[in-house]
Amino acid sequence: MIHGLDAIRLHYGGKKVVAMDGLDYGNTYTYNLGSYDDILGYIDNVSGLDSGQAMLLSRTPHNQLFTHLDIDKVETYWVTNQNVKGAILPNLDQIENLITDKIRKNNGLIFVEGMELLYSKHEFSQLLKFSMRIKDHLHKKPWCVIFVFSDLIFDDIQKSNWYRESPAWSIPSNVSVDLEDYDINIQQDLPNPEGILVEENDLPKSLSMLTRIPREGYTSDIAKKRILQWRRMGLDVSAAEPALFQSDEDASFAIYKRVENLVRKAIELDNLLDVLEERGIGSEAMKMRFRIRQLTGLAEVEKQLNDII
Repeated sequence: MIHGLDAIRLHYGGKKVVAMDGLDYGNTYTYNLGSYDDILGYIDNVSGLDSGQAMLLSRTPHNQLFTHLDIDKVETYWVTNQNVKGAILPNLDQIENLITDKIRKNNGLIFVEGMELLYSKHEFSQLLKFSMRIKDHLHKKPWCVIFVFSDLIFDDIQKSNWYRESPAWSIPSNVSVDLEDYDINIQQDLPNPEGILVEENDLPKSLSMLTRIPREGYTSDIAKKRILQWRRMGLDVSAAEPALFQSDEDASFAIYKRVENLVRKAIELDNLLDVLEERGIGSEAMKMRFRIRQLTGLAEVEKQLNDII
């Protein structure tokens, strides 16, 4: 068993592999979906560790997933009826074949999201037998499969039968995406970064003032990491995404820089909202906080704050 991001080493056929976060290799688990962002953040986090591979089967297409995780590190498949590259049909046999082929070598975690779609096309008994076959394939293999869905699709008897084969698992409370780790990685590539991380506030998704990225240290890969950081904090930075598709790096940096300036202003204003909450103006602060995190109307919010404070 593992706790947090600490690892213990197991032996399969003399080969050392790593397990983590309360998961025992060779088993299937169920993540009763609470927050899709949380599970994607977890997958993105573990994909950056030297603890094996990560694979995700999801109903979300690749052009939307890339803003949540680094798809260069996570092997992803879009579960869809569309015949496009990187897609797989919502067919139990095809998904089973994909998983069994993957677990023949290496080690890691496989996340199967979209069970609701599979359930809409198959009887519960078929779905349960599918999960049991997956579990059989995993026996003595250095892999885990985690089914991601809302168990509200099942009745009480079905839930009991399902969890008997694939017990409930949750993201450990002490595991979160470490923004500072990303920032340290970026700083190592940058000459003389001018900023430092400031203390996080106590919001569910706190905002941290990250280092500025100067032009001489800018690359699209660094921009992608920074966009991921901002999204983890709950900021709508979709305006920065076109920077990732520019052939001209100066044009890419110009797009990125505009959003970076907006983000820094948003963080400054967001921190000022704590003063309003301390004065008992919580409802007004909540409205402003929403606008701030959408990066809209920042000048108007700043004027309101100046008038109040």
